[in-house]
Amino acid sequence: MSEKIYIRKCESYTLWEASEPIEVDVEKLRKCEPPYEGETNEDLLNYISENVWNNDDWYDNETNVEVYGEDEAYRLSMEESDMKCYSDSRNKGCENWLDIGVPNEEYRKMGSFEVKETNG
Repeated sequence: MSEKIYIRKCESYTLWEASEPIEVDVEKLRKCEPPYEGETNEDLLNYISENVWNNDDWYDNETNVEVYGEDEAYRLSMEESDMKCYSDSRNKGCENWLDIGVPNEEYRKMGSFEVKETNG
């Protein structure tokens, strides 16, 4: 083994985060553009996902802001949701392993490290 060789420790874990709950006024959504016409929770989730969530057109629509209220419409668009961690797998332990290899910028998906051997 004539080339330099490096070792690194790696960890894998999962975080779950969520915003604060936002009350949805279904009757006001029925007066917005496009109007909400569903009846079930699944219908509502689909409507918000397709029309409201991260959709500037919905929030920029004067009718929607007038009907739903400017602050409420903005919150519903979830443009700037503060996220709080509610579960962290590191509390129960994490997966960890060692890699042997060499630094290499071409291996961006591996953290710029060309793995030659791993026990992970």
